[in-house]
Amino acid sequence: MSNNIVRSIVLCLMVLLLGLVDYGTGYEYSFSVFYLLPVSLAAWYASQRFTVLMIIASACTWITADFIAGHHYSSILVPIWNAIVRIGFFAVVAILIFKLRHHLTLMTDMAMKDSLTSLNNTRAFDLKYQLLRAIQVKKKSQCAVGIVDLDGFKAVNDRFGHSKGDEVLIQFAQVLNDATRQNDIVARMGGDEFAVILMDTDASGVKQYDQRLRDVFAHSQLNTQFGVDYSMGITVFDGTSLPEKLDDATRQADDLMYHSKAQGKSQTTIRML
Repeated sequence: MSNNIVRSIVLCLMVLLLGLVDYGTGYEYSFSVFYLLPVSLAAWYASQRFTVLMIIASACTWITADFIAGHHYSSILVPIWNAIVRIGFFAVVAILIFKLRHHLTLMTDMAMKDSLTSLNNTRAFDLKYQLLRAIQVKKKSQCAVGIVDLDGFKAVNDRFGHSKGDEVLIQFAQVLNDATRQNDIVARMGGDEFAVILMDTDASGVKQYDQRLRDVFAHSQLNTQFGVDYSMGITVFDGTSLPEKLDDATRQADDLMYHSKAQGKSQTTIRML
């Protein structure tokens, strides 16, 4: 059973329990404010659609408990009006929580994303490396860490200006995303240097990735338009050799990347550990 289903069941049971307590305390005691708890939790953790259902369910539960407790009104319009007011009150609180949740998500994304390319930044890359390392060590499976550096990028800035240089970085980031699997990690390390983590990948898988990246890069026409290419170094680790610190893993891949540049650039160097 997924967490979403469990969460939905718990919130529904919470509304039911509040209704029983509301009925038990009688209609003379106002209890509607306590229905904000399941509504607020739904707004923070669940979808907007489910939150609307919780708002309606809370209002209906309140009015049902009120009637069963023996509250009589001078007009049938009175409880209807009260229910509408409570729905509006619950909705306002839910909207405020949704906005807070949205802004916090944006702030988190800004803190974890590279502002130019929208790739993972170094902070996010480090955090995800630690999580992935724990998984790989537990599974004792291979993974690869690679460093990619653009060749000829400085000439782009000198010849076309920094705005075109930024455009090249954005396009190359898209190339990396297109060539990389969804469960792999891509990051911009700064300047024209990028990094990748390839999960559950051996030397054969790295070669396939290298070819796929070369094909996607060729299709992007970055080379023909701006005269840039890239050099890459990739280290393949098993579950026992993967370093605890990201810097140690990227340093080895970085050395291989510079070896590729020394061999004439536009090449990939792969090493098994």
